[in-house]
Amino acid sequence: MIMNIIKDFSLQLAFIATLIFTFEIFFVERSERNNHVKIILAVLSGLSILLCMSFPVYVITDTRLDTRIVPLLWGTLYGGLRTGLFLSALIILYRFYLGGDLGFYTTILTLSFSMPVILFFQKFFTKAKKKKRIQIALILAIHYCLVGLIIGSFIRGFSFKVFQVQFIHIIIIVVIVLFFTSLNETIKEMIRKNQQLQSDAKDAEIAFLRSQIKPHFLYNALNSIAALCIDKPHKAEELTLDLSQYLRSSFDFKQLDSLTTIENELELVKAYINIEKARFGARLRVEYDVDANLDILIPPLILQPLVENAIRHGLMSNLRGGTVKISVKKEEDAVVSFTVEDNGCGMSGKKRDEILKSDVKKKGIGLWNISQRIQLQYGKSIRIESAEGIGTKVIFDIPARAIKQIGG
Repeated sequence: MIMNIIKDFSLQLAFIATLIFTFEIFFVERSERNNHVKIILAVLSGLSILLCMSFPVYVITDTRLDTRIVPLLWGTLYGGLRTGLFLSALIILYRFYLGGDLGFYTTILTLSFSMPVILFFQKFFTKAKKKKRIQIALILAIHYCLVGLIIGSFIRGFSFKVFQVQFIHIIIIVVIVLFFTSLNETIKEMIRKNQQLQSDAKDAEIAFLRSQIKPHFLYNALNSIAALCIDKPHKAEELTLDLSQYLRSSFDFKQLDSLTTIENELELVKAYINIEKARFGARLRVEYDVDANLDILIPPLILQPLVENAIRHGLMSNLRGGTVKISVKKEEDAVVSFTVEDNGCGMSGKKRDEILKSDVKKKGIGLWNISQRIQLQYGKSIRIESAEGIGTKVIFDIPARAIKQIGG
């Protein structure tokens, strides 16, 4: 008898553990606020409830014991109002299917008196920390069991033997709820810490990439100015002052993690192009096609290196020079598309693939740096279209909205 009771309770616990851990491992990382995740939570909780009710423990005649309160609490506390109502309706319907006896009416009344309390405390549960959440879950489990005990005694009449069995059942439920809630919260805490560590590592890498590109920009800009010093010293002086003034007002070296606007980024591009035009003259032609809100926030120095790459490696490798086309357009689905195109020497497919590999020392910083930053920050990749002797086009898309500042 005792072995059968232990076996039946163990079977119910196995159902609960399997479904809870399935959810935690495969779905909880996606988002606690995602509606699809909540639907999955409701389905798994409902399935767990049905399995627990399908394999009850019979200690004495006409007394069914199961651990349905565990998935009911779990689903309601983590899923919210709709999940709680769905699970309650599922319990009532399945209990009716099993038979419209006194136990059916006990179930209806128990849920009617318990669920409003559970749903009320669910709001506090979602805002509470780990220790408080465990306490709330235990209190609600005890409340549900006591309500069921009182209503059952009222409907069926008081029996000391039944009371003993129900008291032991309450102790078992409390232990199970304590175990699963503690374990569930520990798993969530580990996942949150892991996500934070990943985010910190990503932020550090983005900051490092930005710290690379800033001196890279200055190095090449100053080299261009230096090339003018012998033949056009006055022009070199003028460009140096212009660059100094621009950097003073628009280029904050202290905040590697700040965002900038499309307008500021285009100003930086124009400042760089002015320097290169002074050096290359009529060989360099630039076209702009901008059709987007200039106040949209983007990572700084994400467009200028692409323009620099197009000029230095695409156009100026030819004596005749060429044209750089810079396009910024608002697309559907709240996306801004950036395109930098040149009609220079182009590149082979092999060279295009090699450019995006991580050996920065051999290729310089430009395209690889931009590709890495966009991948880290948006989970997207830049696209390179190129043909030898025809030119190269670099395209990337980012969300057209203000994003969280890296490290902020």
